[in-house]
Amino acid sequence: MKKNNSIFSYEKLLKRLFLHSLLLFAFSTLAQSVPPPALGDYRSTGSGNWTNPGIWQIYDAGGTWQMATGFPGQGTTSANQASYKVIITPGTEITVSSSATYYFGSLYVLANNPVLNSHPTVSSGANVGRINLSGNGTSFKLLGTNQNIYINGGVFQFASNNTVLGLLTGNSLMITNFNGIGATGGLGSNGLQYGNTCTGNQQVILYYANGTTALNYMVCNGSNSDYNFGAINSNGGSIMAVTSIFPSAICAGDNAAMFTDYTGMVPNGEVITYTVKLDSGPAGYTFAPITGSFTHPGTAGSIPRPSLENLTQSGNYKFSLAVSYPFDNTAGSYLITSLETASLTVNAAGSSSCACYKDPAVDLSSKYPTKFGITSLGRAGESRGTHNSSWPEQLQGGHIAIESRTAGFVINRVANTNAILIPVEGMIIFDLSENNLKIFTLKAGESTPAWHVFNTPACPTL
Repeated sequence: MKKNNSIFSYEKLLKRLFLHSLLLFAFSTLAQSVPPPALGDYRSTGSGNWTNPGIWQIYDAGGTWQMATGFPGQGTTSANQASYKVIITPGTEITVSSSATYYFGSLYVLANNPVLNSHPTVSSGANVGRINLSGNGTSFKLLGTNQNIYINGGVFQFASNNTVLGLLTGNSLMITNFNGIGATGGLGSNGLQYGNTCTGNQQVILYYANGTTALNYMVCNGSNSDYNFGAINSNGGSIMAVTSIFPSAICAGDNAAMFTDYTGMVPNGEVITYTVKLDSGPAGYTFAPITGSFTHPGTAGSIPRPSLENLTQSGNYKFSLAVSYPFDNTAGSYLITSLETASLTVNAAGSSSCACYKDPAVDLSSKYPTKFGITSLGRAGESRGTHNSSWPEQLQGGHIAIESRTAGFVINRVANTNAILIPVEGMIIFDLSENNLKIFTLKAGESTPAWHVFNTPACPTL
């Protein structure tokens, strides 16, 4: 498994999935358009401080933009909320340098399409709108009832340490047209930016309506949060495919199982579509794609988990799981999607990677359980198959069972076979003179036992 990719905490998300409904939409190829202007909307016309009325225009009752006499959010409170939109237009750079809490409608940070910014330069200029969160300890809280943030190709820049973007739990942060070309960890030239430093003190926090903290949702960098900025920018914060294959390496003819699931803050009732398919594999191997859909939250078995059985062709296999759902139900809505891959290596029978191992035949009438075992595979006490006894008792017919995929069993090393004065059939030694593993046995076609080299890898039929 990649995992990559796996910045997301699956267990922590499940605990909070139904408590917080923040939606993080990232890595979309289509920009969310701004709805038509309405009475009271603000847009930026120049660069400067958020509280400077001279950089804002307001949409009036006559359907025209006029110079503003105040600034967005001015005078708003939890009891006196506004519904107007605020638009950061391409080519303007707005700085928030002191802590504030505002209650208005949605905030849009725009850029001209196509987004042509290139990492590592932090975006600015004529084609990009930008908000700078500046000053140590500055918090910018947008806690309106329906106050979403749309970063459509623009930049929300955390220019200082100890800075916080606050959202009301249940509202949305949506990132579209993210440009991560050449970026490391999903920090490209737009979206959520980190500037010259990236720390765990640059945060997006969810708040309850009363202003108390609901959840420290993401940080720029670090492990003290469910997400980091890189994951949100590039990996799809609202839905995340989760897949793996176990075992990840097998021998030809063996089986493996593919785990398929998803996580993320997906709204209940959304229709999730999935595809499980083979991306690459040995020539001649085929795998029929598995596709379907279900309504979130679904069940543990909503996405089928295929069994990869009797893989006889050695080589490298790569499978993928893609999950997606539409941003909304309007015509032309883009998909919120995530794709993860998982790899499987099938080693040729008889190769150095394939120790001979087969499940034992269970025959209680003529065999007895093995009572003592040493395993490095964590299987002590594990029940398997239809036999009720656990490992190593299920390996019948032996006195000792030893198994490992990473360690060897060192048997007696002798100068040569002449050192064994009275060999008995079934005896095994390592012959130092020939550097060979040998067994004293009766070979087909011979009349008396002799020393023979182990040189034909095989698994005997029990």
